[in-house]
Parts: sequence; C-alpha cells; structure tokens
Amino acid sequence: MRTLWFSSPPKARWALCVVLLAVASLLYLFPGGRFGLAFTIATGVGRAPLQQRIDELEAQAVRHRTFSDADRAFLVDFYQTLATGGKLVVVARQTGRMMDHYLARSGADYRLDPEIFTGNSKVRLQAMQLQKRARAGHCVNGQQFSSGTFYMPDSSNVDSVFGLYFGRLQVTEQLAPTGQCTLHFRAEVPWLWPSYSSIREKYGDAHAESFPLPSLTSLIFGQKYALFVDNGLGHQLEELGLAKSFLAFAEWSES
Repeated sequence: MRTLWFSSPPKARWALCVVLLAVASLLYLFPGGRFGLAFTIATGVGRAPLQQRIDELEAQAVRHRTFSDADRAFLVDFYQTLATGGKLVVVARQTGRMMDHYLARSGADYRLDPEIFTGNSKVRLQAMQLQKRARAGHCVNGQQFSSGTFYMPDSSNVDSVFGLYFGRLQVTEQLAPTGQCTLHFRAEVPWLWPSYSSIREKYGDAHAESFPLPSLTSLIFGQKYALFVDNGLGHQLEELGLAKSFLAFAEWSES
C-alpha cells in the first residue's frame, strides 16, 4: 500500500486526501445513524423504508399511541439531521439554525438575519403597505403600524419556504433631532408547529399539511420521489418533550 501511495501521481494523491477528508467531515457532522439518514434524505436512495418509518410514527401520533425510546431517538436523529443539513445548504441555513434552537428546548427568542424577510416578496409587499401608512401622515417618534398575521413562506426566498409560517410585521417611526424619519421594522414568527388536532380541525384531515423534502432523485424524476413529512410530526417533538417552541424575529431599519 505504501508503494502504491507514493508512486501515484500527485493529483491522484490530492484527490484521495480530499475524498477522505470529506468522508471524515460527514461522519463527524452526521454521527451514528444520522449519516445514513443524511445520505437517504440528500440522494433519495433508500427512501421507501425511511418513508414507511415516518408514516408509522405519524400514524402513532394521530392515534395518540405511546412512543418508545427507539421512536424518540429516531425522531431526534431525523430532525437533527435536517437541522445540520439545512445549515450546510446556503439557501436553508436559517431554517437549520431554527431547528437546532427548537431541539435545544430553551424556548428563548431567536434572532434571525433580516434577509429571510427582506428577500421575501410577500413580506416586502406587506412592508410597502406599512410604509404607505406611515408616510400618509407626519412622522411621530415611537408611532407604530402593524400588519395582520399572514402566511410568510414565499418561493422568492427558499429559506422562508422551509423556515417560516404565520407571522406579522411591525414598523416603528423613529424621528431624529435633525428631522430625518427612519422606519424600524420588526418581523415576528412564532416557531410553533401545528398539532395534528389543529390541522384536522382546519382541513378535516390530520395529514393535510404534508410537505416534500427534495432529494437528488426527486429533482430528476419528480416530486413523487421526495420524502414527505407531516407538519404535525414536528409538533409531536414538543409533545414528547424533545423540543420547545419559541419566537423567531428579525429587525432592520430603512430611511
């Protein structure tokens, strides 16, 4: 082996080092069973048995069945894998961080980077409406305007599709001694997953909010090959004491 290593071309040795480092990094980031979960979620290979396992847990939650220690451990591994994977993917980085915070169970408010809101067309539309209301009269220091609660996810910002839900936007007028008026925005989203009972009450079907997790296979062959997970299963984590809801927010100012 030593002879083959030193006799191989420098580029080949470098490529092997990169591969080994990448594998070692993945094993570190996804320890134990999470490595297999990460591989299946990312590629779609082995999706069927994983989908079956998730479907079984969803059925248990809907029927209020007891979750075993193995079930609990699987749920933590699965959602922790999603959190780590999200942080590794630039377009879902803040969603991954919020999932980490959810699993940490502190319940403390969590500050987001404003871009998940400012780069979101739906939120920007609400911001423009608040700006119009603010500019309709004189600038009064401390005066506030708020939107109603609205569904914030929008395809214009991928992170918002995975990480946001129903939230609200608020703007506060800040009048400087120079007479310049600044609008200070605050967006808030309660990271409270909907329960199966609330979903059933809203749609008549406990599984109505089931969303696809894209994989390499689903991107090539279509969405039916994606892994589907109920929103209600995310709430089940809190029911089992494995996570805790919190308020996510961001703040920014505009002249």
